[in-house]
Amino acid sequence: MKKLLLTSVIIAAISAGGVAIAKPFGSEMHHHEMRHQQPVKEIVKNLRGLSLSDAQREEIKTLVSAFKNSAGTFEDNKIELPSFDLATATEAQLRTFIQSQLEEREAKHFALAQLRYNIFSVLDDAQQQELLTRQAQREDGSKRSHDHADSKGLRKGEFHQHGRAHADQRGPFGDIELSDEQIASLQTLKEAFKTTAKANRETMRNFKDAQRELVLTQTFSQDTWNALLAKYKDELVEAGVAKAKHRQAMFAVLTESQQAEVKAKREEEKQLRGILSAS
Repeated sequence: MKKLLLTSVIIAAISAGGVAIAKPFGSEMHHHEMRHQQPVKEIVKNLRGLSLSDAQREEIKTLVSAFKNSAGTFEDNKIELPSFDLATATEAQLRTFIQSQLEEREAKHFALAQLRYNIFSVLDDAQQQELLTRQAQREDGSKRSHDHADSKGLRKGEFHQHGRAHADQRGPFGDIELSDEQIASLQTLKEAFKTTAKANRETMRNFKDAQRELVLTQTFSQDTWNALLAKYKDELVEAGVAKAKHRQAMFAVLTESQQAEVKAKREEEKQLRGILSAS
C-alpha cells in the first residue's frame, strides 16, 4: 500500500543530480517533464541569438537526430519499485536501493550530457563564451533565489506561497484530514529535519553545478563523468537515505485509514497523468 508513495519520495530525493543535466544551459523544468524531447528542445532554444552558420545548424541537427534515435528508453520519471516495503525498510535496504537508482539514472543522463558537450563543441570561441556568460548569469540568479528560500525556510516552489502556512504544517498530507496532534507531530518532525535538509540541498546544488561545468569543458568524458559521480555519491546517497527515513517517520504519523486515503489519491493522480502521457 505504501510502496509507490514512498518510492516516489525517495526517487525525488535522489533525482536532483540527474535533473542537473536535464536542465540544459541552466534552464528550469519540473521533474515530471523530463522526457528526452524536452531537455533537447531547451538545449536548442538556448542557442538563439548565437548567429549559427548553416554548417553549424546542419551539424547540430544531425547530433540531435542521432540522440533522439538512440534515446528511446530515456525516461526520467520511470520508477522502479523495490522488492521490499519502503515503509518498513531498514537503513541498509534504503541505502542499497538509493545507490542503485542513483547510478542507473546518472548512466542514462550521460547520453544527454554527451549531446550537450557535442553541441557546445560545434560552436566557435565567441559563441561558447556567450553561452557560458548566459549560464553564469542564470546560475547567479538561481543561487540568489535558493539563498532567499533557505533564509525563509522555504523549499523550491514555495517562494510565493507564504499564505500557505497551515498547509505547510501538514507536510505532504495537506489534503488529508489530520488531528491537531498529528499536525503538531508533523511540524516537530519537519523542524528537526530542517538543518539536515538545508545541508542536503547544498550538496545537491554543488553536484549539479559541477556537472554543468564539466560538460562545458574539454575534459568531459565518460571517465570524468563517472569520477564526478564517485566524488559525490556517498553524500548523495546519505541525503537520499535521510530524506527517506524522514518521510517514513512522517508517514507513520497517519492512521491506517489515512494511509489508505493517501494511496487512493496518489493512484488517482497517477491515472490522470496516464491520460496526459497517452495524448
